[in-house]
Amino acid sequence: MEKKEAETNWIERAYNKLIAPKTIKICGYTAIVTFFGLMSLAIIVAVTLGPPGYNIIDNWISDMGNHYYTPAPFLLNAALICTGILLVPFHFYLERHLAPIPRVPEDLPAPHRMTYRLMELSFFCNMLGSFGMIMVGIFSEDRDIAGLHFIFSMILFGSFAIGALFMGLRTTFLKQSVFPKPFNYILGIYGICVPSIVGTFAALYLSPLWEWIIFFVLLGLITPIFVNVLRHAESQLKQG
Repeated sequence: MEKKEAETNWIERAYNKLIAPKTIKICGYTAIVTFFGLMSLAIIVAVTLGPPGYNIIDNWISDMGNHYYTPAPFLLNAALICTGILLVPFHFYLERHLAPIPRVPEDLPAPHRMTYRLMELSFFCNMLGSFGMIMVGIFSEDRDIAGLHFIFSMILFGSFAIGALFMGLRTTFLKQSVFPKPFNYILGIYGICVPSIVGTFAALYLSPLWEWIIFFVLLGLITPIFVNVLRHAESQLKQG
């Protein structure tokens, strides 16, 4: 019994450390610098130094992880792997604050069960998306094995697009404290409609241009979510 309690306490301490506002702040700013810095550098290097002349009409995003199109394929791979890992605390933080299991008086009254269902679906999809992002970086075009790169690419985009739908429903129709009104309605409706519509077209017309479009659509959703989570975490830090 004591051993089981010790294991439970260890898991709980690790979880609390993972979703601590300080952890979110550190991971958040690190992810912003890492993703936008490395992605921008990867694009610049591919466009200016890549032998065939890299462009978004003819080239997939993943081509930046191929030595044929860029002299620095590690830039894209590092951006994907590092960002995928750094997003994990954010998924747990959102789950904790958008659907809190009552532990302290501030968590009462308990959210409606639909809140938990939508949040768990969103959490699962977003975690799967982060996993896909990491795997795409590991199994890049240069290191593809048995088509795993394509499979994980579909998991990455598909999971984040479906997760956006559940997150949009959650933030639009159910009470929460992370996204302020009326921004939650704008973000929610965008999450419900845009990624799913664009994602459908991207799946039907598999082409580099559509991949870039869904990439920017998801970036347009994930970035404001990211910023609002950072804002919420910093307000939690100020409150002590």
